[in-house]
Amino acid sequence: MTDNRDSIIKTAVDMGNMKIKAVTGELSADGENLKILGYVEVPSRGMKKSVVENPEELSHCLAYALGQLREQTDIPIEKISIGISGEAIKSRTTNVRYSFEEKEIGEKEVDTLIRMAEHELLTGKERVLKREIYNIRVNNSGIIKNPIGVNGKEMQGDVHLIYIDEAEAEKLVEVVNRIGLEAEHVLLNAYASAKASLDDEDRRMGVALIDIGEGSTDIILFKNDKLIYSKSLPLGGMHYVNDISYLFQISKQEAFEILSKLKNKDIHEEHIFCGDTKKVSVADIKNIIDARTEDIISFITQTIEESGFNGYLGKGLVLTGGAIVIDGLLEKINKKTGYVVRKVLPHAFRGLEDVDASMSTVIGIFSEIMEEEYNKMQSGFYSQQNESEDPSKIITEETEEDDLDKLLENDKNNSKKKSGTFSSIKNWFSNFI
Repeated sequence: MTDNRDSIIKTAVDMGNMKIKAVTGELSADGENLKILGYVEVPSRGMKKSVVENPEELSHCLAYALGQLREQTDIPIEKISIGISGEAIKSRTTNVRYSFEEKEIGEKEVDTLIRMAEHELLTGKERVLKREIYNIRVNNSGIIKNPIGVNGKEMQGDVHLIYIDEAEAEKLVEVVNRIGLEAEHVLLNAYASAKASLDDEDRRMGVALIDIGEGSTDIILFKNDKLIYSKSLPLGGMHYVNDISYLFQISKQEAFEILSKLKNKDIHEEHIFCGDTKKVSVADIKNIIDARTEDIISFITQTIEESGFNGYLGKGLVLTGGAIVIDGLLEKINKKTGYVVRKVLPHAFRGLEDVDASMSTVIGIFSEIMEEEYNKMQSGFYSQQNESEDPSKIITEETEEDDLDKLLENDKNNSKKKSGTFSSIKNWFSNFI
């Protein structure tokens, strides 16, 4: 949200298919204190299959959620950070080679390598949500973790981009703009959920995080602390409700109540009654649930196969999201995939200790933007903002852009990465959760 003299206050929003979740938190000016100031959760309308279907209706729901948050915190909100998901998200990798006069490699060379990859994979009408680079080699050497500071005249690496058509992202941004606010960041939902739920060992040894929400299932894979693949399918908890409602000709509320009873193991008879007379077989309900679960499991297995990392996920599958309470879900996924499967909750912050799996995305968005703010503090970004702009620096940056354009026109390949340039602060969040 806004920055003030004493602290940095930000608002993160997860606009889901069934619910909107929003959180406002504060980071002290010295970066030593981080806390949640307010959290709200309201029904969502106007979003279907993680795509904006009715912008006006969705913006009305968003305005209501933020109004509740303002009342709770007594803090004005001018900017928010949001997450995005959906089938339109693409996850692609390309190998890039970049030659130059022999020198000590710096951030500029890495940045150029990644920009070259963007030039190869993108048409210019996409928004990049996440960038990753791995398998880096200098002068045809063995793979190195960090090329910066190494002398060389050629560098190559695998650049992974996760992106979406700009028009799809703009639909969400428009919803925010409709209520007079600015969308400060648009982040990948799956990455946000991973940010809130995984630890360093998970990412290093290999893991697939699966966020099963009410309207979609998002998967994101990590290996050797690198993001390697991500995909989304518009299939989640609401589809169980829809199936039961349609096949038994009962209301969605009645179907939801049946699922809740199964989740809480509150059904002990062979049949249950919906309303006064409708008699429903528990065995038939479980068969419907199993059939829909099979669809989710097929999506999981296909996505892991597509990634090329089947058999390399040492930490198995990690489930989060609002729909992971479906009866027997873990056991069925374990049996079908052969991987160890476990549920996880997002990290609890000061001011929001009582968390559940459905909060993973919004907490992850908040974590990501606050980590970025902390990195800005550490780099002196806010101090530099108060200084006058150096005209010579602007000219230099424009010249570098021109040089890059010439390089690309001469067909020297592809790429860009900014997120990896921030310093690692792995222990920072442990002070607050």
